[in-house]
Amino acid sequence: MQKIVTKLTIFFLILANFSFLSPVLADTSLNTSSSFNPFYIISDNELQDWQSMTRGDIQAFLDNYSGTLSTLQTKDKNGDLKPAADIIYQAACDYKINPKYILVKLQKEQSLITNATPTERQLDFACGYGCPDSSGCSESNRGFGKQVDAAAGIMRWYYDNVNISSIVKKANVDYLIDGTLIHPLTFATAFLYTYTPHLLGNQNFWTLWQKWFQQIYPDGTLLKSAASSTVYLLRDGYKRSIDSMSVLVSLYDPKMIITAPESELTRYPNGNPITLPNYSILKNVDKYYLLDNETIRPFTSYDVVRKMGYQPEETIEVTDNDLVSYLVGQSISLNTQSPLGRLIKLKETNTIYYLNDDHYYPIIDSQIAKINFPNLTIEKGSVTDLNNLQAGPIIFFKDGTLVGIRGTSQVYVIEKGLKRHIPSEEIFNGLGYDWKNVTWVDETTIAVAGNGQPLFLRPDELNTNQLEETDANVSLNSVMQKVSSDKIKYVGKGEQFTTQMNNFLVADYATGKILAGKNVDEVRPLASFTKVMTAYELLNEKLNLSTSVKYNNTRDRATYGTFRIINGERIKNSDLLKSMLVSSVNTAAKILANQLGGEKTFIKKLNQLAKTWGLKNTTFVESYGYDLGNKSTPAEYLKIFTKALGNKTILNTLGLADYQYNEITDLDNNPRHFDQNSNKLVNKDNLGFNILASKTGYLNEAGSGLAMLVERANDKKKFVIITMGNPDYAHRFDDPEKLTNWALQTF
Repeated sequence: MQKIVTKLTIFFLILANFSFLSPVLADTSLNTSSSFNPFYIISDNELQDWQSMTRGDIQAFLDNYSGTLSTLQTKDKNGDLKPAADIIYQAACDYKINPKYILVKLQKEQSLITNATPTERQLDFACGYGCPDSSGCSESNRGFGKQVDAAAGIMRWYYDNVNISSIVKKANVDYLIDGTLIHPLTFATAFLYTYTPHLLGNQNFWTLWQKWFQQIYPDGTLLKSAASSTVYLLRDGYKRSIDSMSVLVSLYDPKMIITAPESELTRYPNGNPITLPNYSILKNVDKYYLLDNETIRPFTSYDVVRKMGYQPEETIEVTDNDLVSYLVGQSISLNTQSPLGRLIKLKETNTIYYLNDDHYYPIIDSQIAKINFPNLTIEKGSVTDLNNLQAGPIIFFKDGTLVGIRGTSQVYVIEKGLKRHIPSEEIFNGLGYDWKNVTWVDETTIAVAGNGQPLFLRPDELNTNQLEETDANVSLNSVMQKVSSDKIKYVGKGEQFTTQMNNFLVADYATGKILAGKNVDEVRPLASFTKVMTAYELLNEKLNLSTSVKYNNTRDRATYGTFRIINGERIKNSDLLKSMLVSSVNTAAKILANQLGGEKTFIKKLNQLAKTWGLKNTTFVESYGYDLGNKSTPAEYLKIFTKALGNKTILNTLGLADYQYNEITDLDNNPRHFDQNSNKLVNKDNLGFNILASKTGYLNEAGSGLAMLVERANDKKKFVIITMGNPDYAHRFDDPEKLTNWALQTF
């Protein structure tokens, strides 16, 4: 007992002596602190989230910082010449280590993310691997490719050998680091100290990680939690509370508010609150200001205020503290033209300009004017209105605006003049964005903005925000179709498995017999389960997979599905099948269906096929599952899934962990397509079963769904697992995994 008391006493003395330490978290799955905690740097989930970035995401990240790695081609660990992004991505995949870890390590050790002119030695020892403090670097580890491979590989080695090797630091064990007692709360934190046994070095790692990867929402985002009506604006990593609805509507569009988990809001430190309505007249002692968004513009005298028509009762008394967060803008005098700004459209060219003071600013799309200046009306103007004014830069969409390219499924969010790609439907939904809030523009408009980092989801944490109540959106739990508790029906041993999923079944693959089930005859939206039936009919109709098809954005674009393709590009049918089945791309399904007489004709064939199979509760209205009219039951879908798996092409495609292919005709200098299976269990280590084929499905109304053909390792017996109506989107693979393990132990 004395030893335990001593250890705890030392522990709290350390906390008292280091003001930068945050309290130890009860929930060690997440570090929500905004200050460095040497006991908790990152979680094990974060360090091992190897699918957090695609190869394209890594390249965009490198491009964003314009360091030498964005264009570097060098030898990988095998001596093959490859781009730096490929080398980083391959190491992450090989060792199941987060590529973000590698990126931070490259910056922390040699500043290679931002350095445009590094030395050869910086590249040769990029991650500091094999470079102990007391001696020179090992020549056997020289080379960028070897360094990246080793930096990721050693982390996996630490996990594999943590209980074998004495050199590997462990979680929940005390270590003396730079004279300070450190008690790592995660293995990831312990491993960082194993690699770099210094406090400052690991604080530098944490600082970079926080800066680059902890703020996932861009500046300009409006956030609130389900438990509070307070709305926050994110700006420069801080959340700024907005004082009232009147202040909010004077500055922003309330429909853009996103409801996020409370745990997400706690990540951002509090900034100065926003308490004043836009375009207010402010009085500070004897000085007067016009509030213009982020700036306060001083009037040269009260006489200017009065002659511009403002009355004393319209002014708001403020203190110095109220004004501290605003920039001081250009003064307003009696000679100032349009202090609130004007929008004009030239009769000679139909070009729109924003006029403010002595400058004019081009606006290349009328929707920019509408979103950025909602309180201004576009007036008729002439080139003479620009006389004696200076030209300013082009005005682009303000921060937080969702922008999509017409005729494609590419969607971006704007931050600081850059467009940040939203790579998938999962990320779009997981961040809580609303499809109705996307502004569609042509490619020439979006090309004005440079490329920022793609958006991402934080693993196992952020996918929940579309499940919570908002003022503008209905929650998943209230939208998702449910079976009331008094109407639940079980089949076989189904009642023995406890789950919040509305529907599931376990079936013997060889016989088709349902061994266990819950609500197997309930009719539900199919969501992307539809794509399996589409694939079956495509191959049943002898679609030639070896030919290619040219994308027509008028004919082929689906309602939703982020598929990077532009009008006129050509893709092989076999590759489209991979996109449709492995990563569940909606547009790929429509492109394929349109080749067999058009989608309407194709849907008639799907419904006729369902009728022939005796599926009385199954109907289809389109080829990919976005429409709620695509319906079936778990029991009837078992027949669809099983019949489809009888086709070897479908079986093999649904069994892919990932894929890569090039467009046949590339028009945007970006021909490569690659993705992992949308079923995250496929790439999970140490599963208790083999996944031979699987398909995911998700809609708010349907909940999450997963269909799998699995094989028991010891006797090779195969089962079909179908789950539907799973309300827990954030952990949508947990219960299907538990159900499968239960089934393999039970039957």
